[in-house]
Amino acid sequence: MVSKLQVIIALLFGVVGVLYQVTVDTTTWTAKQQGSLFTSPDMLQRFITNPDQVQKWFPMVSQFKSADSRPFGVGKKYQAIYDLPILGEYVMLLSVVEYKINHIITLESNSLLRPTLTINMVEKAPNNTILTFSMEYKRSSALFQWTLGPLLQFLTRQQMQRSLFQLRLIFPI
Repeated sequence: MVSKLQVIIALLFGVVGVLYQVTVDTTTWTAKQQGSLFTSPDMLQRFITNPDQVQKWFPMVSQFKSADSRPFGVGKKYQAIYDLPILGEYVMLLSVVEYKINHIITLESNSLLRPTLTINMVEKAPNNTILTFSMEYKRSSALFQWTLGPLLQFLTRQQMQRSLFQLRLIFPI
């Protein structure tokens, strides 16, 4: 005889399986933050693309280093190392997939969450740059987007706000 609990568990597994297979738009839970910095786009780009400086403005990364000897541009690879509580060290390989000098930098990873970070710089006035961070997690399953998507958006936005705060301390008025 099948109990009600077994039927509920079987239905739950069926729903999870369907949600895993259904694909949805990955831009729904994109995290975005914008701020104004008192520096030129050229100076800002030189600073944020220097692997030795990343920990200063993006404190979530414990180490950031070049993974190849190519010059900065599309195809350049980096290694980001995170120290995660309980889990320990996590290494993520990132590639530059879009680059327009002093304007846009897009980094992408094929790691578990498939993050894509876009950094956009627009000169508002001389020595005044609008910096926009945008992070999209490209795992397209409904299960991921409807469960972890909102949480990751919230946590990522907090880290982006922290990064903008750090950059404002580095580039004061």
